[in-house]
Amino acid sequence: MFCNEDNNTNILVSFLVGGIVGAGLALLFAPQSGKKTRKQLAEMADEAKEYATDYTKKLKEKVL
Repeated sequence: MFCNEDNNTNILVSFLVGGIVGAGLALLFAPQSGKKTRKQLAEMADEAKEYATDYTKKLKEKVL
């Protein structure tokens, strides 16, 4: 049972990372100004950082 929960978590994290990478690549190849692209990438990086921080806090709470 524990392995199944761990596997589901790995699948979810992999899916989210793939989505973030795909969105980043889509922005890099989109026909728009560099300034706008850099702003969007910075916003995405901030969101990813916030998600990772929240996820690690929840994981620590779950372990403790």
